[in-house]
Amino acid sequence: MTYSLVTLHSYSHLGGGEALCRDDRIPTIAKTTRIIFDCDGVIVSDRDSYRQAIIRSVDHYFLRLMGLIGEEGRLVTQDDIQNMKNTGAFNNDWNLTYALLTYFLGLILRRLPSEAVLDMASKVPDVKRPEHIHILSERLKTLGERALRLGIDVENLAFLKSDRRFGLAGLTSILAKKTEPSFLKEIGKFLELDDSVLHTIKRFCPFSLKEEDLLRRLFDEIYLGERLYSQFTGKESFFVFSDGLIDKEERIPSEETMERLRLRFGSFAMYSERPKREGYYTLSRQGLLRYFDEEAILFIGDIMKSPVGTVSNLGLGKPDAGAFVNLLKRFSREDDTVAYVGDTVSDAMMIMNARRLDTRELILIGTLSSSPNPADLKREFVKIGAEVIVKDVNAIPLVFDKIGK
Repeated sequence: MTYSLVTLHSYSHLGGGEALCRDDRIPTIAKTTRIIFDCDGVIVSDRDSYRQAIIRSVDHYFLRLMGLIGEEGRLVTQDDIQNMKNTGAFNNDWNLTYALLTYFLGLILRRLPSEAVLDMASKVPDVKRPEHIHILSERLKTLGERALRLGIDVENLAFLKSDRRFGLAGLTSILAKKTEPSFLKEIGKFLELDDSVLHTIKRFCPFSLKEEDLLRRLFDEIYLGERLYSQFTGKESFFVFSDGLIDKEERIPSEETMERLRLRFGSFAMYSERPKREGYYTLSRQGLLRYFDEEAILFIGDIMKSPVGTVSNLGLGKPDAGAFVNLLKRFSREDDTVAYVGDTVSDAMMIMNARRLDTRELILIGTLSSSPNPADLKREFVKIGAEVIVKDVNAIPLVFDKIGK
């Protein structure tokens, strides 16, 4: 049976729908000699960890730090996250969280008088030391009090999120058309915010991939919990979340799957934007580290150090392919056919970019296991032309068994 969504490519079902294989690329797929895996959503499930950390970070910012009234889980849903990831602009979950926080902040600040906005911004310090987070938290409480006096609460923001003019779906569709979006700039244009409001947003929601800031601190403490945050960073926990989400992660591939793939392809590589300590902790905890060549594991710190990788604040990593190509050269020969197993549109775009930078034959194996709407993600992979689309990584051995060596 052939699956065809667009006229460019046709796909054949394998294993009763467990996998789709692009018909015109079957000979190339069959020549695969090496495999590189993404981590989140591919090797371990991140729906109840990283993606939940996005939801809880936004909730904590507006409900606890700002003090708005409302229910948890109303501002951001798993579907919202997946829709934003489907744009290809949000592989990094810090970036995605930042975009959501600035979007909701923009909805609030556009309702305030410009003089009040400027006055509040002038009283917010640069967050360079832990004590500055205390001061920022106090300023956020003041902002929340002003918002509540105007009738802005979580329910109001959730209603605006579905607005025809300023709704999140409209912003998402705009970001999907940008190859290298500046999130704050695009959000400002979308919400019709002037420069003073954008400046205030930057003060109330400082974010850097390289320095201490409120967003990363909040996100990481939610994800890791108090004990692991202190252990990994050497810093005392500020928000004090007793239980982290990292230990809720479950491995996706079975022992049989990993053994069959290693028998065919040898040790694997990994290319992930997860922080290194978290990555090694997870692979070790899940009993998976032994399957990987430790000289061919790249996490976000390694990507930032790459001489040809993008190291800008928001353009880091996928879909930029510079650091990935460095890994290819280290992990494989020029005559190898290399498969990358990923779960997002960003992964697919990275492979497309890598093909322009390197002569190796690359194929994309897209997995659907991270998405709350697998059918939608499958359509995105088909549009892009992924060579293989699987329900999850456990279907990959079936693909190679069916098409031969």
